[in-house]
Amino acid sequence: MVKLKLMTNASPKWLSPDDAIRLIGSDQNVVVSHASAEPPHFFRLIGERAREIHGTRIFCANPGRSWSCFSDPGLASHVVFEVFFLSQAVRQSLGFGHVHHVPAHMSRWARHILNGKRRIHVYWGTCSPPGPDGHVSLGLNACYEPEVLARADLVILEVNPRMPRTYGATRVPLDRVHYFIEQPEAPPTHASPAPGAEELLIGGHVAELVPDGATLQLGIGAIPNAIGKSLAVKRNLGVHTEMVNDAIVDLYRAGAIDGSMKTLWPGKIIGVFVYGSRALYDFVDNNPEVELHPASIVNDVVTIGRNSKMTSINTAVEVDLTGQVCSESVGHYEISGVGGASDTHAGARRSEGGRGIIALRSMTRDGLHSKIVHTLAPGAKVSISRNDIDTVVTEFGVAELAGKNVADRVRAMIAIAHPAVREELMSEARRLAYL
Repeated sequence: MVKLKLMTNASPKWLSPDDAIRLIGSDQNVVVSHASAEPPHFFRLIGERAREIHGTRIFCANPGRSWSCFSDPGLASHVVFEVFFLSQAVRQSLGFGHVHHVPAHMSRWARHILNGKRRIHVYWGTCSPPGPDGHVSLGLNACYEPEVLARADLVILEVNPRMPRTYGATRVPLDRVHYFIEQPEAPPTHASPAPGAEELLIGGHVAELVPDGATLQLGIGAIPNAIGKSLAVKRNLGVHTEMVNDAIVDLYRAGAIDGSMKTLWPGKIIGVFVYGSRALYDFVDNNPEVELHPASIVNDVVTIGRNSKMTSINTAVEVDLTGQVCSESVGHYEISGVGGASDTHAGARRSEGGRGIIALRSMTRDGLHSKIVHTLAPGAKVSISRNDIDTVVTEFGVAELAGKNVADRVRAMIAIAHPAVREELMSEARRLAYL
């Protein structure tokens, strides 16, 4: 048992999950850790507990599983979930009355949760077993968790023997934790789809834009994986990213990443959270070359811009001819959130020799709809404005938009659209007086 071997002399107390959930009461503000650090006991039990309380707000982001607490409309008069980044597990629950999306840049999540003098009654997260230094580690996440934990009246952590110990802002002294719960389940993993022919072409185009010695921000998915493969021939790359993922580890092992030319945190892989495979989690475990820090620091546009040759690579749902980027909805249907896309894109544009790149397929996977459009779909959320846009890449090439007038942008965007839609896009551009 973890608690008997490692924590018999620790001052914090051990509780059963059922006893711990009873500490969640009415009219409270409760904050829960997110993504690969989400606490299973909390989400499994809060639905039943919520029926006994009223007026409690629960702040979370990117839940990885379809917990029943999100899909139960009977909870609408009892609790409210404030979700900063939607996942497939919760986006279907937005109409149930108790699940609401909070649009916000990742760099400001902690600020919005704390909201000045808002009282945080409970922080409930996950952690590693304690190390010889008398601290537990928050493991795979430092997004808002360290800042909120420091302000919480009550701290409850689910101790997971399979949670990696990480460096940076994730260390928590035992006496800051009020209660521990044993949690044997492995942290959730994420498998990215393998890149196809279009993604590999995109990766090749992006690689031509990334010089040796650049510092990278790289997302997750088939396109980032393809970009990672194409960047394997580069050298002296650094990492300053919101999410540390498998593509970064692959580049490190290929010899492309060493951080030797980084302006900030030289030699370190800097991130906000870690999400991907078990092999990725093993890589970051007790690895001093990887540090996790709050998004309020890592995703701050001024901080990002202090990295020389900072290169931010994100993807999108669609981009219009003038450079407006939608990455968080399909029309009115919200699918995710802005996350750190705008933070990192704007930060990269502040960097000496930096570049903000939006990489996407020219068509949807079914081949029915162009992702380069003359007008964003009705209700589409603008994640990166045309005033901030830098470079857009598809399998058909590169459109450099920063500093260009609308007419030149339109021509550049049409040139990287799928050939089947270019004539229509040109006609619409003329109709709209863009040309």
